[in-house]
Amino acid sequence: MRFLVLILVGLLIAPLTGMSAALLSGLVSVSELQATRTLFIMGAFTLGFTIIAGIYFFRYFSYLRIDTRAPGRLNQLESQMRAVVETAAEGIIVIDTYGTIDTFNTAAEKLFGYHAGEIRQQSLRSLVPHLFDEQGRLIPTDHEREVEGINRDGQRIQLAVRMSTLQDGSRLLYTCLVTEIGRRKATEKRMREAETRYRDLVESAHDMVWTLDTDGRFTYVNPACSEIYGFTQDEMRGHYLYEFRSPDHPPHDREAIGQLIRGKDNVQFETVHLDSESRPHFLEFSARSHKDPAGFVLRISGTTRDVTEQKAFQHQLSYNAEHDPMTGMFNRNYFQEELERTVARVARSGLTCALFYIDLDQFKYINDTLGHAAGDRLLVDIGALLSAHVRDGDLIARFGGDEFTLLLYNIDRNDVLRAAENFRMLCDNYTFTENDKSWNVSASIGIAMIDRHMHSADEVLSHADLACNIAKQQGRNRINLYDPADLDKADMAADMSWATQVRAMLEHDRFQLAYQPIIATDGGEVLDYEVLVRMVCDDGQIILPGGFMPAAERFGLIHSVDRWIVRRAIEQLHTLHLQGHATNFSINLSGKAFEDDTLLPLIRELLDSTGLEASCVTFEITETAAIANLAAAEEFITALKDIGCQFALDDFGSGFSSFAYLKHLPVDKLKIDGAFVKGMAHSSVDQAMVESMNQVAHALGKETVAECVENEETLHILKEIGVDRAQGNFIGRPDTLPGPLAPPTDPAGSLSLTQ
Repeated sequence: MRFLVLILVGLLIAPLTGMSAALLSGLVSVSELQATRTLFIMGAFTLGFTIIAGIYFFRYFSYLRIDTRAPGRLNQLESQMRAVVETAAEGIIVIDTYGTIDTFNTAAEKLFGYHAGEIRQQSLRSLVPHLFDEQGRLIPTDHEREVEGINRDGQRIQLAVRMSTLQDGSRLLYTCLVTEIGRRKATEKRMREAETRYRDLVESAHDMVWTLDTDGRFTYVNPACSEIYGFTQDEMRGHYLYEFRSPDHPPHDREAIGQLIRGKDNVQFETVHLDSESRPHFLEFSARSHKDPAGFVLRISGTTRDVTEQKAFQHQLSYNAEHDPMTGMFNRNYFQEELERTVARVARSGLTCALFYIDLDQFKYINDTLGHAAGDRLLVDIGALLSAHVRDGDLIARFGGDEFTLLLYNIDRNDVLRAAENFRMLCDNYTFTENDKSWNVSASIGIAMIDRHMHSADEVLSHADLACNIAKQQGRNRINLYDPADLDKADMAADMSWATQVRAMLEHDRFQLAYQPIIATDGGEVLDYEVLVRMVCDDGQIILPGGFMPAAERFGLIHSVDRWIVRRAIEQLHTLHLQGHATNFSINLSGKAFEDDTLLPLIRELLDSTGLEASCVTFEITETAAIANLAAAEEFITALKDIGCQFALDDFGSGFSSFAYLKHLPVDKLKIDGAFVKGMAHSSVDQAMVESMNQVAHALGKETVAECVENEETLHILKEIGVDRAQGNFIGRPDTLPGPLAPPTDPAGSLSLTQ
């Protein structure tokens, strides 16, 4: 009985090895958390066992004090204490000073695979050899040791052993508390690895990772803080998050952190903070609160991403979409949108506004005489001159070419005429100097009043345009206010004729399609035909799109023209396929195609009804039209590609920052602007530009098409630099009847192309 009591006394002072797992911390997987929880349970079980043993130990001595002559009572207590030892979760082995096993409980049997009866009086050395020296002598220890054991099957097991001494009369014994720690070791290893992974990820992350206390002060920041704020980690710790906010921006950060402190789980917000040099940074924050079981917030953690460059790029895109790149003034697209809003406001409020349509009188002469560079400088100077004299709140824009438009708010007819005359005189008094020569510049200004009787922005623009044309016909350098009676004048018939002819062509189906071949530069075979539109007048004269498309756009007919071209082109391609000519078409669309809600359904309907493979059809829109409304262009192109059609960006390289927009448009082909291609044979600069565009396009997985190939030398250069396709009058002029065109190749390998 005393022997069992001494064993339990030894257990009382044994460490609770399972509880050590509770000290580990870090981010671990679900399986690692479950393993850790198991260790907690084992430790708790051991603690409970030890407490029970202590209680029995106390009761034992109590019984001794009460009645030392109660052998039945002592036997009962001994049985209970033996049961506690046998049911203990930990292995309990009692040995003498030679290592001979005296006691071997059930847990030890399960651990090593031996029954107590067969292992008693055997040496513990066969099970735990590392507890003995080379001569086989037991090495007592008063601290926990981690050693390797051997079970019945010869398998190695990781053990934690704690030894304590027992004095049984004159006999010295050792109680060994043995715990299998293989799972704990594996869990500790996984947790260390997880902690290392977590630390590596956090420390090397480009985004800033941080924690705050419940007052909103930094307690931890990763090294990325120096990239954003320019401060070290030590310099930032202890500071409030909102201390870094720019005073010019609202306190979104302070409000968000306050919500987390008050119990909200997650927040996301944007704000602007200043770095160590007072430079602003646009930052995106994502944060969450960490709570105890009672729901009280313990800390706040989150990440911060610096989106300054992204914001700048978005701002530049937005600016470019609304501004003319050369003059910096608002562009045609933005002006038309604002004009539409103004017409709607006037219809509701009854106020009166006005539109000036300003056309420079001598620009074409100066541009043709002095060159495009001089013409560009003139436009920049005039734009700056006009902008400097516009009232605050009024809107001026470069509408296109040498045309400027001015929107004047809340102005009556008399003030409009005085204002228009002031702008006319402003231009008339301006002198343009180039190469020590001076040139006088004047302007004709058409005026249209905007009142509640106006129905649309297009109507206002057409009135101002017509008024400007009358001012030019009357001798230029003058102003003219639109008068409905002017429409009855004979000399206005010519100004309205384009719109009238476009309507007639649509009504009587008299537009004509022309087809220009596109060849592969490496083999010369015809791959596609570009579909072009022509207006054939009653006298047989053929008018190219540049003659009638502006009028169609100005008078709201452009969508009808687009739909006519698409319908006729797909029907013609279907007919060719039925005749055995498996060719492809590349169809030009206007810059307003994005705004036509009926165009995409029409394309789907035509492809479905004809059974034509959608991949045989490519649609083209100019780069300048695409970047003028980048979001609508991307949506439109994506929808076409979902149908199965391909898309080509025409006149690539003509726009501002072409490469910057390219990665945002999911196009299949780039048609390099003919202005660069024409000069390749004689200009190394043009050749370098084309080669650069070709390389970037190929890097993005897009095919390239060179336009305006006018001679064999240019075609040869295009082939050398790797441009995929080419078209131009040297290869084949537009024809009204498309058909197979496979030019023969001469023995030297150069293409012999005939019209």
